[in-house]
Amino acid sequence: MQALLGFTSEARWLRHAHAHLRHLFPYLHQQSGWNKRLRRSVDLVRRVMRELTTDTALWLDDV
Repeated sequence: MQALLGFTSEARWLRHAHAHLRHLFPYLHQQSGWNKRLRRSVDLVRRVMRELTTDTALWLDDV
């Protein structure tokens, strides 16, 4: 969501989320906790991206 909304800074994203998205996220971490969770999720995101890309016809396209 951070990237989709165009926030390149984690600090700005967290300030925005705390100010405008509190109703969607009952508990928002501070920046240190956010960074820890984000770094731990890298492998999961890679696996999901890999699964999605291999499931499309474009995976075998030579373009």
